[in-house]
Amino acid sequence: MARQFADPVTEVALTARRPMRFTWQGRGYVVTEVLGHWVSGASWWRVPEQADLDTHTWRIEAFPRSSASGTRAGGVRASGVYDLSCSGTHWTLHRITD
Repeated sequence: MARQFADPVTEVALTARRPMRFTWQGRGYVVTEVLGHWVSGASWWRVPEQADLDTHTWRIEAFPRSSASGTRAGGVRASGVYDLSCSGTHWTLHRITD
């Protein structure tokens, strides 16, 4: 099941320019895998005075930091797939797939 959002993401930790940890709605998440990355160009006719407003989006697998070792009862990993986007210094969560 996928859910759409446009929520701010804070405290994003990067490694090699990829998200490795982030906080959403006050809860920390750890990235276990980057599944994809794409760039969407800014509409140059809307903001011509700003040179680089491209949006970078990462599709990642992550689990909440508060879950013990990232697992549910029975050893099944409590993770989800998240789409995180960055434009300038502003991070947003757009989609969660359970």
